Amino acid sequence: MSTQFPGRRTVIAAATIVALAAGSIGLFAAYGRNVAAAPSQQPQATPVAVATVVQTEVATWDEFSGRLEAVERVDVRSRVAGAVHAVHFTEGALVKKGDLLVTIDPAPYAAEADRAEAQSVAAQARLSYATSEHERARTSKWL
Repeated sequence: MSTQFPGRRTVIAAATIVALAAGSIGLFAAYGRNVAAAPSQQPQATPVAVATVVQTEVATWDEFSGRLEAVERVDVRSRVAGAVHAVHFTEGALVKKGDLLVTIDPAPYAAEADRAEAQSVAAQARLSYATSEHERARTSKWL
């Protein structure tokens, strides 16, 4: 039998041409549909949020970074020495003349007052003793 088959290269070339032709036809068909359909279709609406307008008063508020310093500065110094027992004001608060600001620990001052009172009692006892001795000496027969 002398049937002649085309060469292998010929078959591959023919299959490639058929595949390219089919692909081109598919692309032209798809492009033609999109071009024809585009003018007839309207673009879809984009959903948006809607709010009702309400009229209200708004306080304007701005934040700034910075450092505040008082217009006037007062240094408070005690007239006596001692440890602070209690503070009766807050930093930056307004105070008036005569307001109690701090309490100084009263224990050392109470001890000093007790010591001074004891010295006074001792001095009075010495005075009483000296007065009685003087009286006794004046009334004695030795003088």
